[in-house]
Amino acid sequence: MDTASFVEDWDALLRPEPDEDGQLPREYPVQRLSDVHGLRFEYFDEDGTWEGSSVHRFTRHCPVDQERVHSLTRNQDVPERLFESALRLFADSLVLRTTDKEREGDLRYFPPAILTFWAGFETYVRRASELLIATAKGIPTPVASFLQEREIYVALNGQIKERTRFQSVLDRYALLLSYGYGWAPDKGSKFWQRLVAAKDLRDYYTHLDITEPRAITSEEVLEFMEDVLLGMIWPSSVLKRTLMLGAFRIYELWEFLNQAHEPYTERPFFLQWTLKREYLFHCNFENVNEELFPNIEQRLARRNPSKA
Repeated sequence: MDTASFVEDWDALLRPEPDEDGQLPREYPVQRLSDVHGLRFEYFDEDGTWEGSSVHRFTRHCPVDQERVHSLTRNQDVPERLFESALRLFADSLVLRTTDKEREGDLRYFPPAILTFWAGFETYVRRASELLIATAKGIPTPVASFLQEREIYVALNGQIKERTRFQSVLDRYALLLSYGYGWAPDKGSKFWQRLVAAKDLRDYYTHLDITEPRAITSEEVLEFMEDVLLGMIWPSSVLKRTLMLGAFRIYELWEFLNQAHEPYTERPFFLQWTLKREYLFHCNFENVNEELFPNIEQRLARRNPSKA
């Protein structure tokens, strides 16, 4: 990889030049979405306007007294920035590892890129859900409670109280699509199943599966990122509206990295250790089974009981 050219092209994508009128280029679906995934986006050119412009039918006026919407407006770019941050981190790994001939090293960039990218998706689902509840008419209370991960209950003293009740982000996303757009995603479709696979990879690093130590490749990270983005872009194609403004720009950044990257593997430092004999490990709990797991002093005492 020509590092200088990569950095220059990457920076140009991150900071595009405005046109002569001072306008930044609008986002547009890249050809890969149609050629590889069979998605169609004719709605981009249907009425001569684009989503996000002041004259588009989905651009609405917010009254000054709608504080709930004001808060969501102030946070509207957070999902996109999280997606971009994860891509920047992955790009940094490409630049810093251009001279690494072994193409393998310790965990450093890939897990945080995965967690940050998924945080972008979760933040999108949360913000979109709150916006739906704040702006739509007739959202049933149980649906709003589910989307907001809260539960209203009657305490023993008769008071009505509220508590957190965690719900799966994919269950909340499916409900958001249903009540926000009148569309129930086919959970057996390849796009939904890819989103499930992405969640499983993210869960591996947040709920470490100790039974399966694993390495992670750059290809797996890129596939994970695409799976998450397709989870939002696929419904956009079906519903003929862009669920998250900026998603196509993020996908364009992803495509650039996908084409430029050179395979690399990150792994836990101890992954390839051969543990076929006794070894030392750190364990500072109280009430440890010292017969099975002695420390050095206890081990020496067993070997030389006369000196104990």
